[in-house]
Amino acid sequence: MSIEDTISYLDATNVCEVCGKDLGGCGPFARVNHAGRMIAVCCPICLEAFQQDPAPYMARLQKIDHYRALKELTKKNSASP
Repeated sequence: MSIEDTISYLDATNVCEVCGKDLGGCGPFARVNHAGRMIAVCCPICLEAFQQDPAPYMARLQKIDHYRALKELTKKNSASP
């Protein structure tokens, strides 16, 4: 299973942006503002991992944003007559 599957790029599931854990109704341990984007993390370990090297997580989030945009375009194109 890819990390994109675990963080549910097809919908807006509330998950840890580092490890992909579903945050459920409890919400994140912390939120970090990085380059104007709020990053939700589930625990101190994920927070430390993100703070030490945010680049791979930000790249993954950019990829997920791209997938979500493609999904929206696909939905709009399939709805057209």
